[in-house]
Amino acid sequence: MIIAGFVAMSLSSGMVQPIADGPPRFSIEQACRHAGEPVTGVGRANQACRDDESKAAADLQQRWAKYPAAQRATCVEGAGLGGPPSYVQVLTCLEMATHK
Repeated sequence: MIIAGFVAMSLSSGMVQPIADGPPRFSIEQACRHAGEPVTGVGRANQACRDDESKAAADLQQRWAKYPAAQRATCVEGAGLGGPPSYVQVLTCLEMATHK
């Protein structure tokens, strides 16, 4: 619910950029820069993070068109709310929305 509120605020403030025909472009280095640091609590290596992000980016490239445009916009917007946006976050959001 909180994410929906943030998305609604973003939409009303004009902060949302239109989603192109293809998936978004994020910086994998930015998304993984804190991977493996104790403060994240995740404990995974930076290389594992980059591998996961690269695979998710490739999966999104292949499957982007199968997801509804509104859901793509919502998931891309939500992916950047807690820090640098992540392909894994977008893909997870889209898959969860599809399997409701």
